[in-house]
Amino acid sequence: MFDLESLSSKIVEELTSLMDKNVIVTDKNGFIIASTDSNRLNSFHEGAAISMRNQQELHLTEELCNKLRGVRPGIVMPIIVSGAPIGVLGITGKPPEVEQYAKLVRKVVELFITDSISREEKERDIREIEFFFFDLVTTDSSAEVIQDRARMINIDSSLYRRIAVIQTYQQLEITDVESLLKIQTIHPELKIIRWGMEKLVLLMPDIKKEQMVDGLTNLSLRIQKKIRQKLPIGIGNFNHFHQLKDSFSQAETALAVSERQGKIVFEEDLKLELLYYSVREEVQKEFLKRTIEPLVEEEELMLTLEAWLKRKSSLQDLADELHIHKNTLIYRINKIQNILSVNLHDMNDLVIVYTAIRLYRKK
Repeated sequence: MFDLESLSSKIVEELTSLMDKNVIVTDKNGFIIASTDSNRLNSFHEGAAISMRNQQELHLTEELCNKLRGVRPGIVMPIIVSGAPIGVLGITGKPPEVEQYAKLVRKVVELFITDSISREEKERDIREIEFFFFDLVTTDSSAEVIQDRARMINIDSSLYRRIAVIQTYQQLEITDVESLLKIQTIHPELKIIRWGMEKLVLLMPDIKKEQMVDGLTNLSLRIQKKIRQKLPIGIGNFNHFHQLKDSFSQAETALAVSERQGKIVFEEDLKLELLYYSVREEVQKEFLKRTIEPLVEEEELMLTLEAWLKRKSSLQDLADELHIHKNTLIYRINKIQNILSVNLHDMNDLVIVYTAIRLYRKK
């Protein structure tokens, strides 16, 4: 239910900035809840109570003011929203003068309140989806329970098949989410959820991959205007709605890779990266310790090794690429082999070293 009291001070503030008149707002019972004159707060306004009861505008003449409690010359009018009175607006002054613009002022106030109610409803809808998604990915509810909850907040569970996660590096407001939903071109039924302090989660309908990439690219560019930083995006695999918990986890993995590669990453396209992020951090460190750790501080040798692993032509061409003499290249390769105790012409050793380099760079 709408709370007029929470908005009444804002109404008075806005109106007094537009006209040189004292303004009051009362509740349904005629008690003043906002006023230009703070001394009148919480006092009873009998004229407002009559206006509310009769649902009619009331002109408060000097004569009438002498008969009613807590009133001053002016006009009081019921505030009507969605066909129902929710309070009373009062403007002080001589009734014939105030009457010239009183109805316009009331209409402005009613539109202001209607807009505020609409914003509150949108914010409530977004929060309900956020609470629902949190439960979806952190609990093990049955498919039936999940679908029932989805229906309660008007989510068609048959539409959504995968999750995308965008790293925003700062928390966005609900108004930001509303704006993004208006301008996004991915799908009319896309849902955007704030996750933690620095991420957005997108409930993605079943659409083509190319359409998804184009839409996410455009959306991220809009967000970048506010964040002023390129935004990593990770996308999980297709799954049933009640199993989107898995798609979310996959999207998080893809997001970590996207942050390093600087492009949108689909978890389904990951290969070696999938192993990197599924292996515990301590195991990764131990693997690097047993393979290339003695070389990581030797920047020149590391660059030579990486170039060697990528080479597709002769030693001379590789030496030219590195801007060194061929004999210098051979010397470096021999030194690398001695430091790591490997044979860079042996396929098994090459695979181990290549994997270690990729794990170290995580690219």
